[in-house]
Amino acid sequence: MAREVIPRDHLAQGEWPTGDLTADAPPGAHLGQALAKNLAAAMVQRDLGVRELARLAQATHPTVKAVLDGSRLPASHTVLLLELALDLPLYPSHLFKQLRPTADG
Repeated sequence: MAREVIPRDHLAQGEWPTGDLTADAPPGAHLGQALAKNLAAAMVQRDLGVRELARLAQATHPTVKAVLDGSRLPASHTVLLLELALDLPLYPSHLFKQLRPTADG
């Protein structure tokens, strides 16, 4: 079984989620960082706090807080619930192109 990725554990410098990740950060760390950035921006845009967003998304406030602070990756259905509650996409589809290995190594 794969070890759980704690995104913020791969922070090289700066503050979560805007700081730089380590060069060897796994894809899950990049995903967690992008989700945290997107979620924080969406919450500001919608003027929502953690508890209110959790209520709207039918999630728990510790789950929303954990995504924001990078202490765990959310389940895919949690991301979808958050997107529906915010009426905004959160999933960083650009990561596929950014992280995939190139043909020349």
